[in-house]
Amino acid sequence: MRSNFLDSLRGIAVLWMIIFHTAYDLKIFQFIDLDFTQGFWFSFPRVIAFTFLFCVGLSLYYTHASGIKWKSLQQRTFKLAFSAGAVSLGTYLLFPTQWIFFGTLHCILIGSILGALVVNRRTIAFVILILLLTLQYGFGLDLKWVSRIIHKPSMDFIPIYPWFWTIVLGILTGPYLSRISWFIKMRPLPFLNYLGQHSLLIYLIHQPVIFGLIWAFSKLS
Repeated sequence: MRSNFLDSLRGIAVLWMIIFHTAYDLKIFQFIDLDFTQGFWFSFPRVIAFTFLFCVGLSLYYTHASGIKWKSLQQRTFKLAFSAGAVSLGTYLLFPTQWIFFGTLHCILIGSILGALVVNRRTIAFVILILLLTLQYGFGLDLKWVSRIIHKPSMDFIPIYPWFWTIVLGILTGPYLSRISWFIKMRPLPFLNYLGQHSLLIYLIHQPVIFGLIWAFSKLS
C-alpha cells in the first residue's frame, strides 16, 4: 500500500528539480543570467535535496516499521547503486572536471542502508539526529573528504554527513504523520503522485532530455 502524501511530496520535489535544472541549463547556454551562488537559486536546490531525503526517511518508516523487509531493501539498494553509478559515469564522460562522484542518489543509497539500521530504533535515531545537528550547525564541524569537497568541484555534492540528519528526521516524523487522519485518508493528486511514483526514472532521464532540447534549440537559433 502506497502513501498518497509521500508520493505527492516526492512529486513536488521532482517538479522543483525539473524547474531548477531547466533554469540551470538555460544559464549554461546563456539564455538567462542567474546567480546560483547566492540567494534563492542557491537555496532552492538545497530545499529540493532536503525534500527528497526527508521522503527517503518517511519511506523507510512506512515500509519497514513492522520489521525490515530485507528483500525489498536489497532490490532497492541494487537499483539505487546502478542508478548512482550511471549518473557518475555519464557526468564523468560529459563533464570530467565537474563529474558527480557523490550526489543526491549516492546520498540516498548510503542513507537508505544506514537508515534501515535505525528505522526501528527510535532512541538511537533521535541521538544521531541531535548529534549531527549539533556537530554541523552548532560547532560547524566539517569532515575532510566527507562533508566538503577538497579541490574537487562537482555538479551535485550531497555528502552523507551531515545530510543523513534529514533522512533520520523523516524516520522520526513518520509515526506522528501516520496518526493524523488527513495523512492516512489523503486523496491522490494524480499528476504529483505520478511524478512521485516514477521519481527515480524521471531523475535519470530528465536532465539529458532538458539539456538536449536546449542544446538543439541553441543550434537552431
